[in-house]
Amino acid sequence: MENVSKKIFYTALLLLIALVSCMFLGDKASSVETHQETIVAIDDKVETVLKLTATSTIASAGVSAIPGDTATPIAEKLADFSEYFLLILCVLYAEKYLITILGAASFKLLIPIACVMLAIAFYKWPGVLRKIAVKLIAVALVLYVVIPASVKVSDMIYLTYQESINQTISSAEELSDDTAAISSAAGNESVISQILEKLSETKESLTDRAANILNRFIETLAVIIVTSCIIPILVLLFFLWLIRMVTGIDVSAYMPPHGPKRHGIRKALKSAGKTSV
Repeated sequence: MENVSKKIFYTALLLLIALVSCMFLGDKASSVETHQETIVAIDDKVETVLKLTATSTIASAGVSAIPGDTATPIAEKLADFSEYFLLILCVLYAEKYLITILGAASFKLLIPIACVMLAIAFYKWPGVLRKIAVKLIAVALVLYVVIPASVKVSDMIYLTYQESINQTISSAEELSDDTAAISSAAGNESVISQILEKLSETKESLTDRAANILNRFIETLAVIIVTSCIIPILVLLFFLWLIRMVTGIDVSAYMPPHGPKRHGIRKALKSAGKTSV
């Protein structure tokens, strides 16, 4: 009788936790206010990437105005950066919206389901249901913390290079301003010569400046790829490794696109005393 009372008590407690997670914690975890700091950090990167996209396009047009053909390949390379920055922009927007979606999925779906499974495990299939429930809770926690944690880590690198990124934008804008007059005088060699003399520049010096700016854009692109794309993946892998080390659970085997294998379910059911799937 005492065991039955305990089962009823723990069942009610687990169902209460599921209800609280779904009704209260889920709203909190999916709230924009809860993740305000992370969203602001992502928005700052979005603004920087938008500036870099516009600046690289304008700089490409300015470099193409430099007399001669030596600067043409540089202008083409600068124009290509807008495509790379667009892809990074998509990743940043995905992180921004996923942070609230994953919070809702974790606390409104996965954790309540895990609690219900643990409650049922008091009466039926305890071995199978408890293992699956623990895995669901582990996955839910990883999904919830992975983006905020990755943004925190990436900010450490991003802030170190922020001044360099700002200098890249400023240098590209200055070159665009210097070549604007040359572009308007296209085809008029005498006017272009006067403009270059006034700027204390030559075709070669402008080309060197353009090449230096191209190198700066390459460095900036590498930094943004690392902070916006690579670090989130590494943080996710770290959490999966940490969970596996601490609990012995291989979470990655239960995350898309890999699901539980049918023979794995059969084996688990056999260990619980069921011989058929």
